[in-house]
Amino acid sequence: MHLLEACLAWAEAGNDTGWADWARHITELATQKFIRRGAGSLGESFTADWRPAPGVAGRIVEPGHQFEWAWLLLRSESRHPGPLRDIALRLIAIGEQSGVHNQVAVNALLDDFSVHDPNARFWPQTERLKAALLAARLTGDAKYWEMAAAAAVTLLPYLDTPVPGLWFDVQLPSGELVDSPAPASTFYHLVGAIAALDRSLAPP
Repeated sequence: MHLLEACLAWAEAGNDTGWADWARHITELATQKFIRRGAGSLGESFTADWRPAPGVAGRIVEPGHQFEWAWLLLRSESRHPGPLRDIALRLIAIGEQSGVHNQVAVNALLDDFSVHDPNARFWPQTERLKAALLAARLTGDAKYWEMAAAAAVTLLPYLDTPVPGLWFDVQLPSGELVDSPAPASTFYHLVGAIAALDRSLAPP
C-alpha cells in the first residue's frame, strides 16, 4: 500500500515511466489478489500463494484500509487501463455501509461484514475523509461530499486533548476516548487528511 503511494508520488513528480509501471503492477496485484472477487472487500493477511490466511486472520476486513486503498486506486485511475473507479467506489461503499458505527469507522470487520473489533482508532477516520474527498472531486456525487463532511467532524474529538498537538488514538463503542500514548504513525495519516482537505476546498 505505502509502496504504491510512493510510486505514485514519484510518477506524479517526475513523470517517470518506470515508477508508473511499478504503480501499475502493484495496482494489478491489489485488484487481482488483495480484493475478494464478488464481495469487493479487501483482505489483510495472505499465504505465500496469495490465498486468504487460515483462520480469523484471513477473514479480517479493515474499514480504514478499505478507504485507504480506494484513495490509492482512484489516484491510479489515469495511469491504469483497468476499471479502477468501480472497484474503488465499492471499497468505499463497504467501508461506509458496514464499517461505520456510531459515526466512526471501526477497526475491523469479518468477511461477512459483521463487526470484529468495535473500537475506532484515529487513523481510519482520516482515511475515510481522504477517500470521500477524492471520490467527490472525481464523480461530482453529492453523497461523497456528505460523507467527507461527516468524516471531518469525527476528527475533532480525537484532537481535543489537554496537550495541544497530541491526539487520542482510540474511541470505544460508548464514544469514550481512551487516554493513552499518541502513536507517531498517526501523524502521517492526519497530515494526509489535512492536505486532502486543502486541495479539495481550495478555489478552482
